[in-house]
Amino acid sequence: MKLTKSQLTEIIKEELDDESNSHLVLVLGKLLNKLDDLDVSLDYLSAAVTGEGPLDIGMAQQMFGRAAGPMRAPVPLKEEI
Repeated sequence: MKLTKSQLTEIIKEELDDESNSHLVLVLGKLLNKLDDLDVSLDYLSAAVTGEGPLDIGMAQQMFGRAAGPMRAPVPLKEEI
């Protein structure tokens, strides 16, 4: 079955106007926001362990991706008795 350009255009318009797609876009947007929040939380956790600032960790990840490592030696933890 061959589709003409106008038929294909009409099918694409119908799919873009579909309410389920707009709901899917809304849900994916919320999921992305939660993932961003999680990433920030992990940056703060990493900062507590490595002694670096959370902003430094976030910038290093933006520049080097997941391969980014600590820029300085970890701060030794004090043992409480």
